[in-house]
Amino acid sequence: MDLAYAPIRKMEPAIVERLRLAFPAKDFSIDRVPQTLTIKEFERLVKQAPFIGLAWTGMKPDPASGRILKGVMLWRLILVFKASNGLETRFKGDRRGIGLDAMADVAVALLQAAEIPGVGVATVTGANSVIADGWTDDNVVIAQIDFNVAFQISPAAFQLLALDDLRRIGVSWAFAEDPENTVATDKTELPEE
Repeated sequence: MDLAYAPIRKMEPAIVERLRLAFPAKDFSIDRVPQTLTIKEFERLVKQAPFIGLAWTGMKPDPASGRILKGVMLWRLILVFKASNGLETRFKGDRRGIGLDAMADVAVALLQAAEIPGVGVATVTGANSVIADGWTDDNVVIAQIDFNVAFQISPAAFQLLALDDLRRIGVSWAFAEDPENTVATDKTELPEE
């Protein structure tokens, strides 16, 4: 099975590359994160501020899809900024001009109608100021930007062309109408990365 064309796998590096146009690695950490952070995870990320977390939040298929699944992958950016001096810098920026307002404005501008190479077009669907439950540091501010990226995929992209290709995936099914409740099983043979 070839995962090189899997939509999420293809989108992540292309989204990060797009963000790096305005958020250089020397000043901003960008990492994958879950869409809901635990307080322990958030404590770790605050130490990396200014920080941009990239979270995959789901997929919404186009109901008119046929054999080729079309839809949008749902993504979220989590922006974290910690004021270096004075609470006003949280929003308006420090001596380098970095603040939550600028981070949010630039991220939205970079993502809206951006072509994600080899995948599809990104569309910003919302942006919000948020808080981390249980966090009490007034110097830290957070925003999230939701966006989606259009995609399409079919089994052919994974080189699942023959019955044996599908068998190697290793799907198990329990049939409710089976009086003995037996399960059909195959072994999984996923390639190493």
